[in-house]
Amino acid sequence: MNIFKQIWGLIMNPNINPLSNITNLKVRHMIMQILAFMWSGVFSLYIIDSLYVFGITAIAHALLIAAIVITAYVFYTAKNQTQIYDRKSSKDKD
Repeated sequence: MNIFKQIWGLIMNPNINPLSNITNLKVRHMIMQILAFMWSGVFSLYIIDSLYVFGITAIAHALLIAAIVITAYVFYTAKNQTQIYDRKSSKDKD
């Protein structure tokens, strides 16, 4: 059983696998996300054997990832660049 944990760590732990050479944690995380998306597609095709179902799940995963990225960007700008959200529109009156 211990051998399975070691193999799992060599593949899935970004602090142990070759991605540990990438110093930028955000880039390392994004690469792991892309690999996970790729493998979920491969297994969807293998298990379900249907391009129709794969298409639906691929779109659903892409929408989910896009929503996470947009939310993270909004939170990041709200924390670090608040002036973006504090600008007054031309219709606002002082």
